[in-house]
Amino acid sequence: MKLYPHSVCQFAFLSLCCVFITVKESDSQFVPGRCLCPQTQPGVRGQLKELTVYPKSPSCHKVTVIVTLKHNNNPVCLNPEGPMGKQLIRCWNRANKLGRDVKTCLKRRRRGGREGQRKRQRSRLRIRSHHRKSSSSSSNSE
Repeated sequence: MKLYPHSVCQFAFLSLCCVFITVKESDSQFVPGRCLCPQTQPGVRGQLKELTVYPKSPSCHKVTVIVTLKHNNNPVCLNPEGPMGKQLIRCWNRANKLGRDVKTCLKRRRRGGREGQRKRQRSRLRIRSHHRKSSSSSSNSE
């Protein structure tokens, strides 16, 4: 088998073109730092319908937290460093570790519902009655 310099050069040129095309195509698909959520919010109000947490990956250097609100079905990106994002990530990890449904993370307890109001009212009454007793006992001792 005899090799001709001209055909060897053509083969090398074609091989080089194939390598450049392959590298060009792969570069366009992999973009480091490209995340699903370029902008995030510290928190949201309202009932949550869905929760999705994406861990760090080669395409995004941070954890991505996406919640969907019940009233408008719009997905909202939460800041994973914010208090709500941290709480949801913690709950997501716990649910996945224990094999539980992640929907339990969507049910947020309200601060000071009716039971909380009653407890606060009782404690206020105790404090007021304590102040009245102590002030009346101090005035009687004088």
